[in-house]
Amino acid sequence: MKKISLQKNKFLLLFLLSFILCSCVETVVVGSVAGGAISIREKSFSNTQKDVAIATKLATNFLSNGLKNIGNSVDISVNEGRVLLTGIVRDANKAKLAQDLAWKITDVKEVIDEIQIRQEKLRPRDFSSALVDYFITLQLENKIFFNKNLHSINYKITTVNQTVYFLGIALDDAEMQNALDIASKINGVKKVVNHLVLVNDVKRRK
Repeated sequence: MKKISLQKNKFLLLFLLSFILCSCVETVVVGSVAGGAISIREKSFSNTQKDVAIATKLATNFLSNGLKNIGNSVDISVNEGRVLLTGIVRDANKAKLAQDLAWKITDVKEVIDEIQIRQEKLRPRDFSSALVDYFITLQLENKIFFNKNLHSINYKITTVNQTVYFLGIALDDAEMQNALDIASKINGVKKVVNHLVLVNDVKRRK
């Protein structure tokens, strides 16, 4: 029994540490058959390949520059060359470094800085905060996925310290507002930050 209990404790510790290492939860909602999202995907596969390349290169650069560890963890969301940086760092210089590294990547059109600066040391409650962020994202992901009026394949969702960030494409103002309203009603959400663009937005033609 003691051996089983020890294994459970190790699993829980690794589980919690994984959230702190990420500092936030970024979820790519990949589509909803019920909502017909697959047939009206607004992001081309060419853009998808470029976005994957951007995210991969940037993640590697962040790791080698101390931006992906327990103390400083910047997460990356990319949509059509628009890079959203979220997460937590311990000083403003780290946040500036993350922006500079992002702009150096080929095909990056815009860098959106939503990095939170927290100067105090890591605290035990940061573990529980990361868990709350995870469950907020999970709930929102499910609600958008099963909503027939939302095209979930066009959305990326990130949660940091109970603040929800949207990145992606909305077909019209009504769809955008619907997604934001759903997020604001999730238990525990303190703020919703909108970085969605409409289908005909000029940013998509740059």
